Amino acid sequence: MKKIPKPTLIQERDFPFESSISCGVENGFHELHWHKETEICYIKSGTGKYLINGTDYSFSAGDIFIIGNNDIHLCYDDKKLVMQVVMFDPFLISSRTSNSSDIEYLRLFSDNSYTECRKIEHSTECARLLSDILAEIEAEYDSEQKGYEMMIRSLLLRFFAFVFRNNPDKPDSGKNLSANSAAKVRSILQYIDLHYYEHIDLALLEQKFGISRPYLCRIFKTMTGISPIDYIIRKRIDEAKRRLIETAGSILKISDECGFNSLSNFNSLFKRMTGCTPGNYRKNGAAKVQI
Repeated sequence: MKKIPKPTLIQERDFPFESSISCGVENGFHELHWHKETEICYIKSGTGKYLINGTDYSFSAGDIFIIGNNDIHLCYDDKKLVMQVVMFDPFLISSRTSNSSDIEYLRLFSDNSYTECRKIEHSTECARLLSDILAEIEAEYDSEQKGYEMMIRSLLLRFFAFVFRNNPDKPDSGKNLSANSAAKVRSILQYIDLHYYEHIDLALLEQKFGISRPYLCRIFKTMTGISPIDYIIRKRIDEAKRRLIETAGSILKISDECGFNSLSNFNSLFKRMTGCTPGNYRKNGAAKVQI
């Protein structure tokens, strides 16, 4: 009998958990994003890079990443990436009695200052133990045998107990941002994503979000790895790339619709970021689509 596909909205399930295999990085995940679920990624094969809360991590087969709920991140694949992706509501592994040890497990991945916990190197004994647990989780989820939910929850608890045991007790002071500051960065990102085509500068962001310009720039770069202005430009270029391939609009029209103040500025920034002109990008991109 063919299995019924599982729903994709983790938070709306009776058992808020999902394990899947991803080949390459899907569209949208190359861009900075975050979610309410905790995510575990086990690199089965291939290479690439993660950016998590402003820190770059290269990866290869056997590496394991733990991305906390609300971590700002993106992923790039270089070659033949295959990974197991586990997503779950973080409170799936919290005690109903507010046990202090459970709270400590969660704090490692809800506090963006604990950067040491985000990647477990494939060469470590911890990675070997964790990969075995992830294989058991995958098997339980796929088989859906009686009691599989309890088995998965117990395996997740075991997984995080090993992580907790093998990571530092103190946060990285260089990444020590308050939850309020991290939330502010997410709000700024959302605003830019919705209004990228409008005039946006640091003065506007400073006024709109009620924080000083130096502090705004510091917390934004700490959490994303780039400045607010560079993010605005990148967002506009990404949207222009999409429109060049998917629409027949003129380059001048696309430049204007994506928020660039002149065609020459658009052409210059586009070539600097992509290595080719908008016209050549459209020509080469269209040829790839036809193939």
